[in-house]
Amino acid sequence: MENSITSFPELSQLLDTLRHLRGEDGCPWDRKQTLADMCRYLLDETYELQDAVLDDDRAEIKAELGDVLFLVLSCNLILEDSGHATLEQVAQAAREKIVRRHPHVFGDREANNAEESLRHWRDIKAQEATDRGEPEPHLLQNIPKSLPPVRRAVTVQNKVAAVGFEWETVDGVFDKLLEETNEIREVLPKQDPARIEDEVGDLMFSVVNLARFLGVDPERALHSTVAKFTRRFHEVETELRKRQRTLEEASLEEMDAIWDEVKGREAGE
Repeated sequence: MENSITSFPELSQLLDTLRHLRGEDGCPWDRKQTLADMCRYLLDETYELQDAVLDDDRAEIKAELGDVLFLVLSCNLILEDSGHATLEQVAQAAREKIVRRHPHVFGDREANNAEESLRHWRDIKAQEATDRGEPEPHLLQNIPKSLPPVRRAVTVQNKVAAVGFEWETVDGVFDKLLEETNEIREVLPKQDPARIEDEVGDLMFSVVNLARFLGVDPERALHSTVAKFTRRFHEVETELRKRQRTLEEASLEEMDAIWDEVKGREAGE
């Protein structure tokens, strides 16, 4: 099977289009974008792709995946323009890494489940660092700092739990949650914004830990709750419009009463 990118004319055409955009006769905005700019846009588009996946909207998934592909290729073209790496070099390096870290597929090792597969990946990744002469990293050293905070918290907690730094029962998690709540109450009278922020962060970390301990994905749980709140508040706003009242005109008691009605209707469904 031919491996050249020319095997996929649409991909080749997309690359030509992107090169034209960044060329002398192209778009001033596109020429101005840096690798850092493209990475920020890539993050945004990845979240939009995730939304489409959660909605199971296949047409939107296709569109958003195209946006992600556009930005990945744009990042590579910026590297190519600076002489750092061509698309072929990036693709080759990616393939070599995948083959190297799947010895149970492309080599002579065995993996009977996903956990064993992941262990092979981690072992080979650690060996690669050793071969490069890098010191053995600390357990939490290589967790990306740019991860969304909730996801980064879960990653940190999972890693330390894997080496035994974990609560024995959920009661310990609840006790820690109560402890952090009380510490916020204690610092409030001091009106120290930095200390309050620190304690709120501790409380949020503990809530994430509770979700993780109970086997709940905290990001998914929070996403669901925000969607539920948004839906209910939309109903509150709709009801107020029926009454020819604006949100600014309505009292908290009136909005809260409508909220309870909406919540009651949902519970009766």
